[in-house]
Amino acid sequence: MIKQTLYNKNTLKRNIKRAMKINCLLRIKGITQQQIAKELGLSYVWVSNVINGKGHNEKIENWLKENLGI
Repeated sequence: MIKQTLYNKNTLKRNIKRAMKINCLLRIKGITQQQIAKELGLSYVWVSNVINGKGHNEKIENWLKENLGI
């Protein structure tokens, strides 16, 4: 149980750091999550969930790699 709790805390920290980095880069480039969603034909909520580590989508992950280098 302790191992699982530590894993969850580490995963949460990693997700928060990743989301902060992505949102910072988006702000610098003047891009909104809604613009990404529209470009990819997905919902804004789905884009937000992937950025915040609550979901996974190849289209969004590829967009982030190509446009932000993440």
